[in-house]
Amino acid sequence: MESNPQEQLLYGELTARIRRLLEPVAHDSFLFFEDTVKLLEPEIPSGSKVFDAGCGRGTITAWLAARGCNVIAVDSSKERLAHTRELLREKKLDQNIQLEESRLPDAFPEDHFDVILDCFSLWHISDWGRLFNLARKNLKPQGKFIILDTFFGWKTTLEFRQQMRNLWMAAPLTYNECRNMLIKRDFRLVKADSIQKSYSRYLDSLFTKIQELEKEDLGSLDPVELKKVKLMWEWFCKAAKDEELVATMIVAQLTEA
Repeated sequence: MESNPQEQLLYGELTARIRRLLEPVAHDSFLFFEDTVKLLEPEIPSGSKVFDAGCGRGTITAWLAARGCNVIAVDSSKERLAHTRELLREKKLDQNIQLEESRLPDAFPEDHFDVILDCFSLWHISDWGRLFNLARKNLKPQGKFIILDTFFGWKTTLEFRQQMRNLWMAAPLTYNECRNMLIKRDFRLVKADSIQKSYSRYLDSLFTKIQELEKEDLGSLDPVELKKVKLMWEWFCKAAKDEELVATMIVAQLTEA
C-alpha cells in the first residue's frame, strides 16, 4: 500500500479502471501504451537482459517478455506485483522473468544488464545520485539506461517545486541536472528527445474520460474518490500545459569498457 495519499490515488484501482476505459492495454505510465512501445522498440533488442525499474501492473514487463528479454522487474507495491505476476501467467510469459518488491534505490538488483529502463517510475524518488551510481555499477559495458520520465523545466516556478514537495514528497531533477549527473558517471547521451506532446495527449485524454464518467451513472464508483482523482489529473494536465513538468526520453550509454 502506498504511504502517500496522492500515490494511492495515482496507482489505485479507480485510476486503473479509468485507464482501462481509455485503452485496452492500460498501464501505470503517462503515455499511451502504443506510443511507449514505439519509443522503446528501437532501443531494446530482442533477447536483452533488462532491469524494469518500477514495473507497475506489468504491461511493459509483458511486452519485454514477449520479445524474449530476460527481465528483472521491481516495484514498491505488492498489489502491483501481483497484477504483473497474473498478467505474465495469463499470457504464458512468466519464464525468464523475476519479480521483486523494492523501493528504489534502497534495493537495487546486482547483475549485469544490457538495459535499465525507467518508464515514468522514478520521478518521485529522492536519491538520484545513488540511483545513477547503481545503474553504472550494474550495466554491462555499452549498456543503456533508458529514461522516459518528467523533469523540472526552465519554466518551473518555485511555487510549483513546493507543490511537488507537499503533494508528492519529491523533487525531480531538471534535464540539465540529469544530463550532468549521467555524464559524470561515464554515460554518453545517445538521445535526448522531448515527448511532451505525447505526454500531454495522454493526460488530456485521461482527464476527458474522467469528465465523461462524471456525467454517467457512477454505479459502484465513489463520487468523492472520483473527485479527488479528477483534481489530481487536472493538476498533472496543468503542469504539462504550463511546462512545469517536461516529459523527456533520454538514452544514455555506458562508455566504460
